[in-house]
Amino acid sequence: MKFGNRLPAGLMMCLVCHVVVAEEIAIEPHQIRNLGITLASPEPVERVGTSVVTAQVVIPPSRELVIAAPQTGLIVRLDATVGDEVSAGQIVAEIASPDFLSLQRDFLEALNEEQLSRSQLERDRELYDEGIIARRRLQETETRARIATARLGEQRQMLRIGGLADTEIRSLATRQKLLGALSIRSPAAGVVLDLMVVTGERAEAMTPIYRVADLSSLWLELNVPQEEIGGIRPGMEVARSNSPGLAIAVIDLVGRAIDPETQSIKARATLIDPDHGLKPGQFISAQILSDCCADTKSSVWAVPTAAVARSGDGSYVFVRTAAGFDVREVRITGTDPGKAYIREGISADDNIAISGVSALKALWASLRDDDA
Repeated sequence: MKFGNRLPAGLMMCLVCHVVVAEEIAIEPHQIRNLGITLASPEPVERVGTSVVTAQVVIPPSRELVIAAPQTGLIVRLDATVGDEVSAGQIVAEIASPDFLSLQRDFLEALNEEQLSRSQLERDRELYDEGIIARRRLQETETRARIATARLGEQRQMLRIGGLADTEIRSLATRQKLLGALSIRSPAAGVVLDLMVVTGERAEAMTPIYRVADLSSLWLELNVPQEEIGGIRPGMEVARSNSPGLAIAVIDLVGRAIDPETQSIKARATLIDPDHGLKPGQFISAQILSDCCADTKSSVWAVPTAAVARSGDGSYVFVRTAAGFDVREVRITGTDPGKAYIREGISADDNIAISGVSALKALWASLRDDDA
């Protein structure tokens, strides 16, 4: 005979008459069978996850860069697009810039002036050693030479800032021939995430052209509910909710401010699984794993989610006793699909109800009403 979630009035009255104490339900073995109640022992677990939280894959700021136009000019060529991998020093674009031509001209003028002043200094030193010129004239020549050297260094640095590599600067100094276009190079290896101009567009100095990122190291930003903040600390591992046994990241920072809108706090984890398959911007469901006995002497047990009854703010399980069932309040420390993790309230020797729990909860509620 099956009763579902409702009990016949006669059976209910019979069970009520067997109450021993307010938190114990007395019930005969044949009645347990009739109610479809089955028992199981809790399973010990080594690690337990928090409830499922939302996490977003983000790029660490130090791993992301923007390639900008160093000079005002016309974009004449783009050699990379979104999704392309680029290496450090690779040419990714070219720009035709009058300002770049002026920088090269100024550099060559400074170079020739420096060479002339150096030759003049060598000649005056010889004349001074022969007693032909005065000390003051040599000092004046030395000052002009130092000024010329400083100006040359300044112009060389301006070319570096303007986008020329040292090899290109040396080539310019040797050949004394102006470059018609400025080659824009990637300062680091990475993947192109965004292309922000088109060929033929006029770009002002410092206009962003590419956004490039090194995706070899990524973060997870987790939104942890405020009620679970106390159990989160750096060093804990993070797993995807659909694969709770496989850690993919390790927490290295827990935020200190709660979002007033979501009442959650940000935790940051670094991805450690090289085969995580995640992409920047992606949202996933995750769990934070903790060693069950790392900070307490109590054990953690796994029970089916159906074994836990909720009443008010508390969670309860029904533990088999000689007379029936004892109602135990428990503390839930985390959940997985189909499982709840309990830190306090049960032991390895307990047999708990894992089905027919709704009938036991109905009996318990009736008994509490009678006691009231």
